[in-house]
Amino acid sequence: MPTQIRERICVSWHLNFVVDIVDGTAVSSYFSEKYEEPVILSDFSEGLMKRLEDYFRGKPVDFKDVPAVYPTAFSKKVLEFVRHIPYGSVNTYSEIAKTIKSSPRAVGNALRMNRVPVIIPCHRVVSGDGIGGYSEGVELKRMLLELEGQKFRF
Repeated sequence: MPTQIRERICVSWHLNFVVDIVDGTAVSSYFSEKYEEPVILSDFSEGLMKRLEDYFRGKPVDFKDVPAVYPTAFSKKVLEFVRHIPYGSVNTYSEIAKTIKSSPRAVGNALRMNRVPVIIPCHRVVSGDGIGGYSEGVELKRMLLELEGQKFRF
């Protein structure tokens, strides 16, 4: 079995944002108080780190081209839809459900399976009457939306 190339990106923001990459695919991302030492072995990861630094400086950046993992076929359908929500925009669980012919609850469950928040911008999905939930915490979701120019009170 060939050796897998494992890389790690860490970008400082309010918290550190860490992305783990295996063979050119983002397999996990998370926020951490702890700084993780980057391991950059490819032009892909170097470019992604620069794009993430720009994103966390408030510049519009699109990550649609970054290969990512999807836990199930249904989560892939939802998360691929979410990847196309533009920077600074939001969609509701209900709007997505109607478009993909599903239920808002199923959409929420698929979003919870997102292994690469920010890369797949599930923070851009909100409830019809407020901000909704977020695996990394609602306060962090609010901060990401504010970074992109959205204001939510809760």
